[in-house]
Amino acid sequence: MVLNVGEVLKSYRNTLKALDDGAGATDGAVAPGGGFGNILGNMLGDTVDTLKKSENVSLAAVQGKASINEVITAVSSAEAALQTVVTIRDRVIAAYQELMRSAV
Repeated sequence: MVLNVGEVLKSYRNTLKALDDGAGATDGAVAPGGGFGNILGNMLGDTVDTLKKSENVSLAAVQGKASINEVITAVSSAEAALQTVVTIRDRVIAAYQELMRSAV
């Protein structure tokens, strides 16, 4: 698997920014615009955008308007983004199952 360093850094930067936006809450409350749900939503939005970009670049290549390098870069970014979403999904499911196994 090939990772696009630019996309990884962009995702990391967006995550840090979202965490910083939520860091202003001091009494356990989540600041507007912050929180896990918002971070997850932003990440999913970025993933969808990456997948759409990959599709557009692939279509442009079929039309002869994009190079093979652009297609490979776009598809690799989409693959990395999708793999990240699947990993997060798996971790959330594992955490949920662990909660269900715990004694109440």
